[in-house]
Amino acid sequence: MNLISMTLRVKHKRVLTEIISLILILLFAYAGVTKFLEGKMFYNNIRNSPIFGGETIATIVAIVIPVGEIVTSFLIAWRRTRLIGLYGALVLMLLFTGYTVTLLFFTNTVPCSCGGIISLLSWEQHLMFILVLLLLTILNIAISKPIEK
Repeated sequence: MNLISMTLRVKHKRVLTEIISLILILLFAYAGVTKFLEGKMFYNNIRNSPIFGGETIATIVAIVIPVGEIVTSFLIAWRRTRLIGLYGALVLMLLFTGYTVTLLFFTNTVPCSCGGIISLLSWEQHLMFILVLLLLTILNIAISKPIEK
């Protein structure tokens, strides 16, 4: 492989990493801030969830999830901490995927505190959206890791 080809490949990987990172930053920052701004609604949805039902768990989840989303968006934003943030995003996306699958296939009630365009999606579309973001997160981790020699 010649030097020009290698340089273009590295440049394309960097651009792809930046685009996926920006998508994840916007998603997690928006989701976290929205959950804080609509705190009571988010808390009530969690409390009424067939999975998390109960005041104690709802209180913990209503704080931990939005804080985790905002911290993750900040970690991804800085190149030095991006890989840590991407692993955080992976954990959050796996949690959201598990939660959505459980609600969709194993419960009768499906509470949603999603905002914006996401709230217009059906639960099947919601699951597909989450799976695409999960795959993008995994791709971004794979291409962001330094090449070990």
